[in-house]
Amino acid sequence: MLNRSPIPMYHQLKELVSEKIESGEWAPGHRLPTEAELSREFGVSRITVRHAMQLLQNQGMLERKQGRGTFVAQPKVAHNLMAMYKDGLSVAQMGRHPQMELVSLELKQPAASVAARLNLPVSDQVYDMKRLLLGDGEPLMLIHSWLPADRFPGFPEHDMGARTMGAVLREYGITEAFQHKEVEVTILDEEEAELLQTFSGAPALLLTYVNYLPNGDPIEYRRTHVRGDRCKYYIDVDKPELQL
Repeated sequence: MLNRSPIPMYHQLKELVSEKIESGEWAPGHRLPTEAELSREFGVSRITVRHAMQLLQNQGMLERKQGRGTFVAQPKVAHNLMAMYKDGLSVAQMGRHPQMELVSLELKQPAASVAARLNLPVSDQVYDMKRLLLGDGEPLMLIHSWLPADRFPGFPEHDMGARTMGAVLREYGITEAFQHKEVEVTILDEEEAELLQTFSGAPALLLTYVNYLPNGDPIEYRRTHVRGDRCKYYIDVDKPELQL
């Protein structure tokens, strides 16, 4: 039974289930009791159980399988926020098979915001490319890149469904670059959610990159939508800042 306290019942149940998962008592793939069974066990309504389970599903801790029940999800893929072009390696290190899938690649005039990021006149052309990073076939990231067409002649000839951007850049003689990166919380629109196989309005991280040559010329503007329920980021700091 849960405590009769000012803390809402659904939150108490959510925390209890979270503890079972995080402690390892319920391992990935563990099938949870049914809503009716949880309702009887903890003395709460099925609506309370459903609310708690939905919150845990939104956080990526649980997953529902049609006709089979609710299961503990696989751990989130942890990516190093400071690493460049290594998201696929992070997926592999979690024991999942990484795969890039090319969604679209177009030659077009850029929007004003894209042209500004790439320091181009809007009359120039860019390669507008969308790709998905998958882990064991599950979409984890939607990567939207823009590259100056003049800087990358013949770019569509590269198989961007099988190759990393880093490998392609090396073929253009680019072996060094520096990067400006911004991170913010966002929600997915309908198109983004459909590509990432989740629901519109789902929470996500938006990583915005501009990659530069050592002389300061921008070579790529990238916006990556990362599923908040399946991924997380970390940073290792050699010299931690003083805590407030």
